[in-house]
Amino acid sequence: MTRIPVYLVFLWCAMALGSLAQEPPREARIGVLAFRGSDQVQDKWQNLSTYLNATIPEWTFSIIPMTLSSAFEQIETEQLDFVVTNPGHFVDLNGIHRMSVIASRLQRKSDGSLTGKFGSTIFALKRSGISTLQDVKGKTVAAVDRYAFGGFQLAWSEFDRAGIDLHTDPAALRFVGFPMDQIVRLVQEGGVDVGIVRSGLIEELAAEGRVDPAELEFLNSSATYGHPDITSTRLVPEWTFSALATTDPVLRDRVALTLLQSGSSPAAQKAGMIDNWSAPVSYHSVVELRRRFDSSLAVNAQRENGLTRLKFWIVFAALPIVLLAGWVLWLFHSKRKEAGRSGPVNAGGVSLTQREEQVLKFVAQGHSTKEIAKELGISPKTVEFHRANLLKKFGARTSSQLVAMAT
Repeated sequence: MTRIPVYLVFLWCAMALGSLAQEPPREARIGVLAFRGSDQVQDKWQNLSTYLNATIPEWTFSIIPMTLSSAFEQIETEQLDFVVTNPGHFVDLNGIHRMSVIASRLQRKSDGSLTGKFGSTIFALKRSGISTLQDVKGKTVAAVDRYAFGGFQLAWSEFDRAGIDLHTDPAALRFVGFPMDQIVRLVQEGGVDVGIVRSGLIEELAAEGRVDPAELEFLNSSATYGHPDITSTRLVPEWTFSALATTDPVLRDRVALTLLQSGSSPAAQKAGMIDNWSAPVSYHSVVELRRRFDSSLAVNAQRENGLTRLKFWIVFAALPIVLLAGWVLWLFHSKRKEAGRSGPVNAGGVSLTQREEQVLKFVAQGHSTKEIAKELGISPKTVEFHRANLLKKFGARTSSQLVAMAT
């Protein structure tokens, strides 16, 4: 048996370890809802990927912007491993793609405090005459999307509790999409009367010097006390950090543990982490609100369908009347045309022969006996014969009386 030299064994081990050390890290992609635009989401969330890259070096984490609609396709085509989004959007996504919440967000506010809840802000311009939820009736309203949670549905719930249907009571409801900043600009420029945004956005824009809160009227601002942001609605749990069912379970657990440690981690401080993360909280209130919202959409759809059917039956019932009226008009015009061809219309119900009608027509036009005879190709005596019959039938003494009585 041939012995392998010991130094060759050590050389092989060193080469194997070297190849393992050189194995490139695997990629993990975190989809984040870009409600202020793709560039902003990269800037705001880059510190999260920096922190995860530092603490889980065998993986490379990248931030992928999402919209409310694009997230479905990004998950379907396996472009994402984790999803960070608002709880309403999570409920929508989880209804189609199995996901698990591994952490709930604790957002750092401008005053340095951490909060695990947020709401919506409903606002108008100062001196616009809009100061209460009731004032929104008959006004124009801008929001992100019908399925935007902080950008519409939370506000819808508050209006609904006040007896106002946000779908039908405003004069117009405009859904403008992302970025959400444009809603504030629309109100500032007078493009709409009322805007709906998630809480905290006004404060962020104010810190950026893009809006002066003193120029705005905040509706229902007493809905929540003690929250650092101006809020017009009841509060719900902050954003979710979720793992997809296809995500590596070992990676999922390591990310969850790393997020929970972020509040006291030197690596998080070095990465510039602003927000903290807690263990997952209950999102039952979000599920219940979405159930109410979906029910309202169904009711509105039934109402619209009912109105559509009613309009159809009104048109269907009116169709015979319209056809009858059209036939009467056609008959009337036909009679008038026939009368124009055959002579004056006899309003007295006198029965005339075709020749008498022809003679009467020319008499009414002022033609002499000779002219009538020439036009009709008959003798003057025949013309006079028919004229005499006409005078007798109408009881007229002169041609003038005849024309007056027959026309």
